Amino acid sequence: MVEEVRVVTESNRIVEMLRANPIDFADDLLAVRARFRALPGAEAPTAPARVQESTLGGVPVIEISSPDDEGGIVVFVHAGGFVAGSARGSLALAGRIAAACRRRLVSVDYALAPEHPFPAARDQVAAVFDALVAEGEHPSRIALVGASAGAGLALQFVAARGGSAAGPVPGALAVLSPFVDLALTGGSMTANAADDPSLTRAGLARCARDYLGGRPSSVADVLGAPLGHFPPTLVQVGGREILLDDSVRLASALAAAGVEVRFESWSGQVHVFPTFAAVLAEGREAIERIGEFVRRYAPA
Repeated sequence: MVEEVRVVTESNRIVEMLRANPIDFADDLLAVRARFRALPGAEAPTAPARVQESTLGGVPVIEISSPDDEGGIVVFVHAGGFVAGSARGSLALAGRIAAACRRRLVSVDYALAPEHPFPAARDQVAAVFDALVAEGEHPSRIALVGASAGAGLALQFVAARGGSAAGPVPGALAVLSPFVDLALTGGSMTANAADDPSLTRAGLARCARDYLGGRPSSVADVLGAPLGHFPPTLVQVGGREILLDDSVRLASALAAAGVEVRFESWSGQVHVFPTFAAVLAEGREAIERIGEFVRRYAPA
């Protein structure tokens, strides 16, 4: 199902804020990581939600739980271009998603590139998922949610499960503004360059190089991989993004493979706009849609 979500003017101030103080992934890496640490978004969910650091499958994670959780689990994979960000820094978004899904949420604090290139982070997502299954959680009750590069990692993990790393897949998958095509061939890379206040082609090229560590982009290919084993998938993307075509092509490829896919292009919105849910009505609505999707396809 394809849906063009209405545009509203609340997003204008978000665009202005991003243009006034942008993060360019092409900048010095230490500076990029410092900027990510300074971003709002690390606010812990409020009571009665509980936040706890732990490890699963040898991977550090942050768990968010609530007495109102209905069962089942969400595995969340944070944004940051593969080179920045953290589970702690994305607590606000993760907490909102956990509340909307009414599930315990496990946020993967995966190792960053270039120090830990492909496939380290992808394999850590797999390790966390497999550890939950080993603990007794049925794969169909696990939903996988990723944002930007974290969405790319989630997609790479599920894609690999159809090949040499065959194994269980989650019951539902939701990806927010996924960074899918590491070769950067989407037409929106050029067509939306002037409209996107968050990302640049040069910055994404640097992220891809650091993540791949000298390997060809084909090793992390999703769009050309067999996708018939994918679970029902929700794809959300902002209409202003240079990554828009990544989502368009992903949804098309999934549909062609016979996967149940819901594609939402939110006109006028920026990269991973649910991050701004505290002040953006569209962000809150998008998160509620994620919750509805997860509760439907990965039932408690």
